[in-house]
Amino acid sequence: MAALKTLLYLGLILLPFHSIAQDKSQNPEVLSLEIKGLKKTKLSFIKDIILADTMKNLDSTAFQADIQRIINLPSIAHAYFQVFLSYENQYRVYYYVEEAFTLIPGVNLWTRGDQLWVWGQLSEYNLFGRNMLLDVFYQNNGKHSYGLNFSAPYLFGSKWGTSLSFKDLTSDEPVYFAEGSAVYEYKNRSLEGVVFYELDFKNILRSGGSFFREEYTYVSGGENVVYKPSSFLINKWLLKFNYEHYDILYYYHYLSGLRNNFNFQTVLPADGSNPPFHIFWDDLRYYKRISSKGNFAARFQVGLSTNNNSPFSPFVIDNHTNVRGVGDRIERGTGVIFANTEYRHSFYENTWAAVQGVGFIDASSWRTPGGEFTDFTKSELIYVHTGIGARFILKKVFNAVLRIDYGHGLNNPRNGLVIGLGQYF
Repeated sequence: MAALKTLLYLGLILLPFHSIAQDKSQNPEVLSLEIKGLKKTKLSFIKDIILADTMKNLDSTAFQADIQRIINLPSIAHAYFQVFLSYENQYRVYYYVEEAFTLIPGVNLWTRGDQLWVWGQLSEYNLFGRNMLLDVFYQNNGKHSYGLNFSAPYLFGSKWGTSLSFKDLTSDEPVYFAEGSAVYEYKNRSLEGVVFYELDFKNILRSGGSFFREEYTYVSGGENVVYKPSSFLINKWLLKFNYEHYDILYYYHYLSGLRNNFNFQTVLPADGSNPPFHIFWDDLRYYKRISSKGNFAARFQVGLSTNNNSPFSPFVIDNHTNVRGVGDRIERGTGVIFANTEYRHSFYENTWAAVQGVGFIDASSWRTPGGEFTDFTKSELIYVHTGIGARFILKKVFNAVLRIDYGHGLNNPRNGLVIGLGQYF
């Protein structure tokens, strides 16, 4: 009888452990994870940034998050996962990737008046197989400009990264005074460093600064301007902060989701001759896939700076920035609001290329230097343009989109052709 009681007590003690072990055995487990299709991209790099490499239990939500994280890399054109039962409750997981071609040349040609602008760029988006960016560019608009940029978002594991850049820019720029405009030669030489920190898969912080020299030299025009400086030179420090929320799903050139980019900058004259100058802007973008061939896209941006009554204001109204067909740098201001909407439809595509037609509406307004917030509502400061365009896309080459748009003013006589690389936004 004593022996029976002992066995009964022992059974009661072991029963919870048996239940736990039984429940645990019912949970599907990851036996192995394999990544297929990598050629240039390093396997160790992919394993550094995904979640499933350290997972024990099967979790399709985590797999899908990993796949989207992989697709968002410049080196990857497409990716998907599959799960296969090995035996009992153990599964083998496979990630399949299609790499993109990442050594990308670029050329842009456009005119401003009778001056031909030539811009060339060579970018490697997967340096050393770890999705580092090395980018060099050269521009000739009658004057020479060049720059170099290195970016390593995951230089220190999956959270920390950095970028370094140098630019030497020279161009003739319109400068707007109360009595009219004049053309100045503008030179900007800068050296910049930025540190990245990834809070999670969809949120990243960037902070850094640069030292730069700005120089303006009078060229022509503005005969009626009472006072216009013949030259202006100043050394400056720039401190910057950026927060980006990035929740966009890619399927080749089709996009769905939301992206918000908040930026704040403070510019300090190196000699302390003037107070700090502050600039902020927020860029919100929304994408929605419509049926199998369509894509709706919208962008809204608002920007403000210290409201100095200066002809050298930071925001511009421009063909390549916010309103297609309006002209090159037609206005400057200390504030800007603009919205772009477009519908992209793929009329033809195969496994490597696609052709899209685009219809769009662009609208913009600005605050004049030293002006009031009511400037944004003044009809003479509002441009609304509509137009059509085309996109020629190489699906397996990162950002390989030739863009051609024609914009026509609805409330003004301005119109024109805008050609560039990449989607407009």
